[in-house]
Amino acid sequence: MSPSQPPPARSSVVPPDPATVAGKRSFLLFSDIHLGADLVDHVRPWKRAEGRGDPGVDKDLAAMLDHYREGVAADERWTAIIAGDLVDFIGMNLSIADSAGVETTLTAEEHEHGLGSAKDHAAAKVRATAQRHPAVFAALGRFVAAGHSLVVVRGNHDLDFHWEAAQDAFIAAMAKRSGSDLEDLRSRVEFHAWFYYVEGLLFVEHGHQYDAMCNYPNLLAPVRPDDPERLEWSFSDWLLRTVARPTPGLGADGHQNKGMGEYWAFARSVGLVGMLRLGYRFVRAIGAGIRTGRERLGDAADKIKGQHDKAMERLATRFRTPLDQLRKVAALWPAPVTRGALSVLRSVFMDRVVGVALAALLVGVLAMAGAPLWLLGGVTAAASVALFFYFRGAGKIREREVNPEEMMKQGARKVSKLMPSRFVVMGHTHHPCVEELGDGATYVNLGHWGVDDLDGVAADPPRTHLVLKAAGKEFIAELRRWISGSGPAPFAEADELAAPPPAVSTAA
Repeated sequence: MSPSQPPPARSSVVPPDPATVAGKRSFLLFSDIHLGADLVDHVRPWKRAEGRGDPGVDKDLAAMLDHYREGVAADERWTAIIAGDLVDFIGMNLSIADSAGVETTLTAEEHEHGLGSAKDHAAAKVRATAQRHPAVFAALGRFVAAGHSLVVVRGNHDLDFHWEAAQDAFIAAMAKRSGSDLEDLRSRVEFHAWFYYVEGLLFVEHGHQYDAMCNYPNLLAPVRPDDPERLEWSFSDWLLRTVARPTPGLGADGHQNKGMGEYWAFARSVGLVGMLRLGYRFVRAIGAGIRTGRERLGDAADKIKGQHDKAMERLATRFRTPLDQLRKVAALWPAPVTRGALSVLRSVFMDRVVGVALAALLVGVLAMAGAPLWLLGGVTAAASVALFFYFRGAGKIREREVNPEEMMKQGARKVSKLMPSRFVVMGHTHHPCVEELGDGATYVNLGHWGVDDLDGVAADPPRTHLVLKAAGKEFIAELRRWISGSGPAPFAEADELAAPPPAVSTAA
């Protein structure tokens, strides 16, 4: 069977939220678009000379939005939920020369790597993204102008939507590109810092908080304690911005699947000068990650933590959820790798280099001091055994910290009970799937639409999306993929969406 003709997948029927039935409200969910990911001229100036080809995501995503906008009855309405990484703020290396309206003084790091995370920098990135992807912004504007709603849930690549200036710039770009009324669009576009929730039916978040490389300790107030006009970056953010983007051939994806040998092979392939440059970039990123953790100490950090806690209280009120439940969900997140120098080093295998270097230094010092051979042999053997057991344990910890898929599934299972939901939906990993969680709950990963790899290493995106279609007093649920030039089709690799339990709470 050809890729354009997947085998049929079965869907399931689930009870709806009563508040959505009267208006025949359905849900369309997708994630990880990474708009603007190739706006990297500042660190890859040859990209400007090569030109930017027409991104495939524009045509397909615009066609999908138009398809669902046009395919409903007059009294039907969609709520489109984008579960994070819509705009790739952190992946852009945008030059100040390309932007207008930027007043915040650039830091030395921003002069080197492009606009940063200040609010006016973020707004400039939105405007540049709209210029790069006009068809997507136009389609989003048409979709909302037709009476449908848009919900944008923040991910780790679009943390900059924390700023209202970035949100306003996004809606303004939708209005401009679609020719729609700005205030009309504004009334039906929502931005959510953590999750979107329909009690008894749906819990949607990006999923990066289960990824120790990508999460933020103060998700609802993600600003730097030493510079609250800018956002606090995760270690993954630092690696992407200062190592992956400036280094041709080092893709943004796949860190969780790479071993030390693969990094060493890549380093050798770029020659001695390239290897030295790569090592320098890694050392600087490691230093930035360690400093990020240290900035969380002191009175300024306590103030940011207080802002996060206040925002958590407001969120509980907004979704009419007990605050204690939200705190229990947040307690499921692992600590960021930036919590300490060792965890930062371990995430990029540098703990092994440091461990071997220290062992060699110890043996060398003993040898220079004239230690007998039996002592040198004993110390060498003891160090080797200690390093063996440390590396084995550290490898298991690293696997959990850099490969979040299992953490996300475990978290989804607990979330479905803490925040009663028929579906717990995430993105982040770019791997679409549907899995039963037990007790009638189902975990759905939405996959991705955009390619965040500038060197063509990543596979073509599956263009997957979840449809929860209101049908009378029920919802028809199906994970689909968009086939260019054809339209939506059941996602062939998805398991059957599990049937609902006899009774599911859907109280508004």
